Amino acid sequence: MKTIVTTFNRSLGNGKAMGVAFKDAIDHVIAERDTTVIIKLLNACKSKGDAQAERAIRVTFAAIFDGSKVTKTKSGGIAIKIKDATLSNAAVDTLAKLVADETSMRGSNWSKAFAPEKGDTEFDAVAWAARMIKSNGADNLETMIAALQAQRNPVKKAA
Repeated sequence: MKTIVTTFNRSLGNGKAMGVAFKDAIDHVIAERDTTVIIKLLNACKSKGDAQAERAIRVTFAAIFDGSKVTKTKSGGIAIKIKDATLSNAAVDTLAKLVADETSMRGSNWSKAFAPEKGDTEFDAVAWAARMIKSNGADNLETMIAALQAQRNPVKKAA
């Protein structure tokens, strides 16, 4: 485990090497059911102020161990519980493929591979109106709506 953490720390600037070290860490967690190595990787990212790497670890780990829980310890640290989590073989395969293809852990292909699927969201007219009032003022909202209605229903000129 110490070798994995050391390798990861040294590779924080190199997204490809980070991915290899992270895969080794995931293999360790799968084999040993011990998440200490992931916590050490997250702490390494925090100590270096690397929020992007920390986010990549969290998102990827959550995809691989569906239902895992990140909690705070009494001493202020973090703990990851995988007792009730389900191991996603598809996510493990995706991780292996990304590492084999030398995909950077910092790149968009990595984040897209593990991004949770978004469901269809319904348009929230009240939230939209609140945003428009905040950005444009309440007086302009009525003008904007009138302009949209005029655009949708143009007045035909009489011949």
